[in-house]
Amino acid sequence: MSKPAIALLRKDLRITRILWAPMAFSFGVFLLMFMENVWVYLATGACLTFVAAATALGIDDRYRTESLLAALPGTRRSLVMARYLTWGMITTACLGLFLAYTALIQAGFGERALRLATLVSVKGAAAFLIGTVLTGLLFLPFHFRFGFWRGMWLFTFAGLGLTVIALYAAPFLVPAGACATGPSSALPEPFDSLARGLRSLAWLIDRYLSRPTVLAAAAVILTLSVYLSYRLSVRFCRKRDI
Repeated sequence: MSKPAIALLRKDLRITRILWAPMAFSFGVFLLMFMENVWVYLATGACLTFVAAATALGIDDRYRTESLLAALPGTRRSLVMARYLTWGMITTACLGLFLAYTALIQAGFGERALRLATLVSVKGAAAFLIGTVLTGLLFLPFHFRFGFWRGMWLFTFAGLGLTVIALYAAPFLVPAGACATGPSSALPEPFDSLARGLRSLAWLIDRYLSRPTVLAAAAVILTLSVYLSYRLSVRFCRKRDI
């Protein structure tokens, strides 16, 4: 781990420190709004983590400091490494906030937030980390290839496309009749298929994510994803005219 990367990491933490308290408060408020639906609650936590982790990149884009940073002593690799370190630290901090708020909300609201108890566990932490880490690993190469806002839009469209594909594929991984379908929906078929995919994905997480073999496989996949994402980002950053 290089000294320039550590210096840039400290810079990211300094320029965002005034936002830490408002972000932590907002994190809890938004989670509280969705406490009665465990999956929307989980997705909300992941989205808020993404926003928090991308804040330093947005500030640098607003003041056009990335070109200055690229010209400082060190290499483009150090710049990329610093961004990944910042993203990792913020994601870890948000995981702690997520678990703490979840435990507090569940204890405070009792039966209204009864299902949240399942998230204060290894399964809940794993689901949160897998979602947030994979999202960051997908976004950062877009950022280093296209810049902040262009990369954000392209990442959004790519993420939506991958999400739709995953939701259409999820029902094929679930045994027939395993998911409660509920009353017939008046939604058009494409939206009804996405709803079935969401139920199937929730069933898969509930059923398998707490198993040691699945957790080990997920850890291996995430490690490989970090390596591939980092290498792509370094390559894009070196070729891009910042």
